[in-house]
Parts: sequence; C-alpha cells; structure tokens
Amino acid sequence: MKRNRYNPSILIIILLVGLLAGGALGQALNDTVPVLNKGIHVGLSTTNLNLGVISIVFGFDIALSLAAAIGLIVAIILYQQMQ
Repeated sequence: MKRNRYNPSILIIILLVGLLAGGALGQALNDTVPVLNKGIHVGLSTTNLNLGVISIVFGFDIALSLAAAIGLIVAIILYQQMQ
C-alpha cells in the first residue's frame, strides 16, 4: 500500500481544528457534562512596554480542557488514518 507524505503544515492545521472543535464541543455540552470543561490554564500575565511613542502589550494564555484534549486525540487518529 502506498503511503502519502503530508506536509507538517497539514498536521498543524488538523491539530488546531481538533483543539478548537473539542473546546467548542466542551462549551456546548457544559450544562449536561460539566466535567468536559475541567482543565488547566497555562500562560504569562500581560506585560506593558511603553516607549512613549508606541505601547506594546505582551501576554500569553492557554486553556486546555478535557474536551480539547479529546479533540486533539481524535485529530491525531484522523491524521494517522489519512497517511
């Protein structure tokens, strides 16, 4: 059986779609299955850099829930099936 080689950009897109779909599903099912929205928040708080003429704000936050992790696992399985 011939195996197709996909670009890493396809993998990244599929993983992001899986994370977003899982997170959206967790938000939608929050009333019926609240355990899907349990997770962790990782990131840096916002930091301001004011240079007088320009002001730059740095910040980073990731919220990984159980539903997003399930979506990520499903995306990995689908990617492996595509190869």
